[in-house]
Amino acid sequence: MEKISDIYAQVISKENLYRSAHMAARGRRYRDTAADFNFYLEQEIEQLHGELAAKTYRHGRYRIFNIYDPKERNIAAAPFKDRVVHHAVHDVIEPIIDKTFIGDSYACRKDKGTHKAVDKAQDFLRRKGYCLHGDIRKYFQSIDHDILKDIIRRRIADQDLLWLLDEIIDSAKQIPGHASRGLPIGNLTSQFLANLYLNELDYFVKFHLKARFYLRYMDDFLVLENDKNALRAMRVSIRDFLKNHLALNLHEAKSQIYNSCGGIKFLGFRLYKDHRRLTSDNVRRFGKRLKKFAYLLEKGGVSVADLRSKIIESVRCWAAHSRYADTNGLRLHIYEDLAKKKPCLSALLKDILLDGKLFFRERERERERERERESKNRCALCVLHYTAAVAY
Repeated sequence: MEKISDIYAQVISKENLYRSAHMAARGRRYRDTAADFNFYLEQEIEQLHGELAAKTYRHGRYRIFNIYDPKERNIAAAPFKDRVVHHAVHDVIEPIIDKTFIGDSYACRKDKGTHKAVDKAQDFLRRKGYCLHGDIRKYFQSIDHDILKDIIRRRIADQDLLWLLDEIIDSAKQIPGHASRGLPIGNLTSQFLANLYLNELDYFVKFHLKARFYLRYMDDFLVLENDKNALRAMRVSIRDFLKNHLALNLHEAKSQIYNSCGGIKFLGFRLYKDHRRLTSDNVRRFGKRLKKFAYLLEKGGVSVADLRSKIIESVRCWAAHSRYADTNGLRLHIYEDLAKKKPCLSALLKDILLDGKLFFRERERERERERERESKNRCALCVLHYTAAVAY
């Protein structure tokens, strides 16, 4: 690949900065520093353009907080001004560098994503007998800044752009434990740079180890073969490459070889050769979410319309994701359980959880239950009449 050069002017152009401000504001236009920035948009863009042109721009302070999804993660949220810069850099260089990524890298890429990765993984699973499922220990926290900068310099020759990228990478030093390692989870540039970092692994596995059936979703990767011993040898080679070339450690407990017939757990799904299911962790977390929603509906105290809207949106996202697995029975079971225990919530979510065939199946079940009730009522009525006749 020819090195990228003479592109800094495009990155910091006012047109690109305006476009980046619009992209960064999606979904958060009236939150945190986004509202202030957009209220004085022209002045802010003018000032930011001047700072970038004069190379006086300095990255702002991160806001650090924790989320649990499902395990605890430390999230570093950059000020809105810096998110605009992240978009400006990413949106210009990502389409150029993305062309050099292998086809079976699926994270944070246009026309890729989780569901296409799952489709490809299941396709590989049908063809091969054994699967090496690899995972990297604490990946984002372990990315070495110097190695990352060296990888970038093999792709980019523009010194001004390299200065800006170094400023973004070095901004992680303000986060505890990130003096020379780690990228903030939450930055758009962190996702892209983390993908670029492990592109080195992709090339090693595909072209040095000659692994044809290989795919990766960020730090989660699969290698499939019919020879189990070949996979054992690959695991050793991959472990050594990660340690010696990228200063990363393979998660030994999670990086195991499985028989394809028993299925594999990948990206929230349990994949088999002829079907797929959601993992039990996913279903359990969704169940807890429904209990929380039911509690909030019963408790009240907030805008019911807003709450119902949030519940519908959350459940609709989960239902759309769940349809990529064989979950007709699961969704029907969830609905029936809600109908018994939380009828107010089940009525709200019925059309979301039960679509198409499920809706008609549930309607048939309701008719069956109605017929059973009528039959019981007739029997009870007959018994009542018989008892009255005998007594008479």
